[in-house]
Amino acid sequence: MSLVAAFVLVFLFVLSLLQVAYRRRARLPYPPGPPADPLIGHIRIMPDNSISPEVFHNWAKQHGDVMSLNILGKRLVILSSEEAATDLLDKRSANYADRPSFPLYEKIGWKDALGFLPYGPYFRKMRRMLQAPLEKETVSAFRPIEEQETCVMLYNFLHDPAGMDHHVHRYATAISMEIAYGHRVLSSDDEYLKIAKRIFDALHDASRPSLLDVSPIFENLPAWFPGAWFVKFIQETKPVILHDILHPVSMVQEQLAAGTAKLSFVSQYLEDLQREGRLTSESQYDVSMAASQIIAGGSETSWHTITTFIACMLTNPDVQRKAQAEIDRVVGNGRLPDFTDRDLLPYIECVVKETMRWQPVAPLGLPHSATEDDVYRGMCIPKGAFVIANARSITWDERKFHEPRSFKPERFMPKPEGAGEVLPQGGAFGWGRRVCPGRYLADNMIWIGIVRILAVFDIGKAKDADGSIIEPRIEFITSLSSHPKPFPCDLRPRSEKAAELIRQAYDLHMAGATT
Repeated sequence: MSLVAAFVLVFLFVLSLLQVAYRRRARLPYPPGPPADPLIGHIRIMPDNSISPEVFHNWAKQHGDVMSLNILGKRLVILSSEEAATDLLDKRSANYADRPSFPLYEKIGWKDALGFLPYGPYFRKMRRMLQAPLEKETVSAFRPIEEQETCVMLYNFLHDPAGMDHHVHRYATAISMEIAYGHRVLSSDDEYLKIAKRIFDALHDASRPSLLDVSPIFENLPAWFPGAWFVKFIQETKPVILHDILHPVSMVQEQLAAGTAKLSFVSQYLEDLQREGRLTSESQYDVSMAASQIIAGGSETSWHTITTFIACMLTNPDVQRKAQAEIDRVVGNGRLPDFTDRDLLPYIECVVKETMRWQPVAPLGLPHSATEDDVYRGMCIPKGAFVIANARSITWDERKFHEPRSFKPERFMPKPEGAGEVLPQGGAFGWGRRVCPGRYLADNMIWIGIVRILAVFDIGKAKDADGSIIEPRIEFITSLSSHPKPFPCDLRPRSEKAAELIRQAYDLHMAGATT
């Protein structure tokens, strides 16, 4: 047999195998789901963002932990167990690291934000920029910033307990701003706080479904056309967002030229680029976009989680008392806890984990996209399918957690003190090649905020004008992220000594800020 003939035979054999595999895959079913309508699929029963995690969680009980929906011909696969999310998004991450298009976010200036980027060279470049300063070993350098900002948050609680949510937001944002730009927030009217608020508002508003999700042809609709609300939104929001992304970096560049810049993520990158002769408008834009992700990602996660923690303490006073007893026993009442105490406070660690489990910050996260056809458990996941991991189902999985809807930090204590349950990190910070690069920073911000609040404040139910207790109703607003709706509570220093400790820590912080 000639070499050419042998090659042809091998080629035909391989081709036949591929055809068999293709026909086999074509016959495989998609993951199951609720009954669909002809042509339009499940669009009629597709839940709103605010309730979709809970609806998907309930559907999964009937259709399984890997189910799918047909949305106008696009396949949406929903993973509702840690096993399925790990198998696909972690172990097969090469096929599920991509993102679908986010047309409205892209139109308002977020097309190059790390979370929305398609997987490829630019994504890897941006992730490397963020990963180095946010590694587990390097984020400890930011602990002094985190500790100083807790002093401000506690002081604000002391003097304006009704503004609790705003004070937590300020805490998380101030840390992120100083890390990213070297800017210390010293007032509630700070320009950088306003920038962060505009960014958060835009992220929330752009999560609304729009006609752009159906087809880009609707981009040219007039603003008055029914359903074309996004036209005016883009026109008004894009210039503001671009300014808020670029302006802080321009300020750092001016400070570097004047010799007044403080050490920060941006100042380090700009100095390195300048020294290496690589500082261009394009590289400065990359730095601007990366820095904005520290603000959008780091501060939002911490803000939502700490506010949720306060809601959980309000409704679980026994947990609060147990956590405070551990702090009193280990730290005493003569100082505030700090990071050197962390390993000695295992129950506080469990409280942090349980807050993340009980109400994940991003219940659905951002969808992944299948790069190629895949087969899982005998089911076909087609190329281009949107794949989401429902953290609501994963962290409320009755096979993994006893009484999953109850707030029980001791579930994470090792046996026999607790149940020895394990928090799935993906449920809090994402999966595979899309795992949150700022997860270690966020974890530190959340822990030090929670432990210091517990050390000096009692969180109780508020009373109305007649002195009657107001029973709290804890509900959440959910879009890309989930945040508690406003709820009344009574934040009160545990003692006069605790109040004095708060004032002393704040005075020390302010003295350092003005030197």
